[in-house]
Parts: sequence; C-alpha cells; structure tokens
Amino acid sequence: MALAGDHVVVKLDDSSGTLRTFANGDISSIDLPLTNDQHDVTGFGDVAHKFINGQLQAPVTIKGFLTTTALVGTHTVLKGAHAAGTQVSLEVQVGNNTTPTTGDPKYTGEFFVEAYKPVIETGKAVMFEATLKPATSTAPAWGVV
Repeated sequence: MALAGDHVVVKLDDSSGTLRTFANGDISSIDLPLTNDQHDVTGFGDVAHKFINGQLQAPVTIKGFLTTTALVGTHTVLKGAHAAGTQVSLEVQVGNNTTPTTGDPKYTGEFFVEAYKPVIETGKAVMFEATLKPATSTAPAWGVV
C-alpha cells in the first residue's frame, strides 16, 4: 500500500532518537506492506494446496525529495539514522481528506534503516529512496491517532 498526498504525515527518529516530522511535500510515497511467509501444509490426500501463515514481514519503502533542512530534512534525518545504525521509530498518520486528527489511521513500528539511496538525475529534482526493516519482535501495526 503506497501512500502519498497532502494528508499523510511521516515522522521518523533521527540518529539521536528524537522523533522528527518531515515537511509537507517532502515525502512522495511510502509503502507499508504487511505480508506473511506462507507454508505449504498440503497432505497427499488433499485435492488442493493448503497454506498457513508464518512470520510477518513488514519492510517499509519511503520515497521523496532530498532536503537538507536542519533537524527535519529528509537527508538530514535518514542519512544520520542509516549511518548510526540505530533503531528508529516510524509513525505514519493518514488524514481523511484533511490533516490527520484523533481517530484517523496511524501506522507505527520500530525499524532499522537498511538502505538510503539518493537518486540524482540531470535536470531533475534530487530524490531519495529509503528501505526500513523491523528492528524488534513486536510487529509494526495499524492503530489510530
């Protein structure tokens, strides 16, 4: 599920553990999939394959504009968190056609920044792509603001 738009607020810890809110428009998309490994438990007498869910996978992909604003710039926060190799909190609030408010969906979890890749192309805005992977045995989850 890739989210983008004016009514999505993305917050991420910087390398010192302070939750920073990215500026409106800095994030162009964020993908928050929750998928499970599936295991085949089909028996020889079964007519169809049967599966059970295994462990949850929850990699996050964030794409946006590379900004260097002090404290809250995407490059400032992501580069620092990736270089430090520290666990970061991620919070994504999704507003219902307006700024997120009490009762709106919120995705949260603890992650490591696995990859941070600036994308530089001639004549285009400098973009980035970052991949986060869960850092604890507690699964990221959807809740409410």
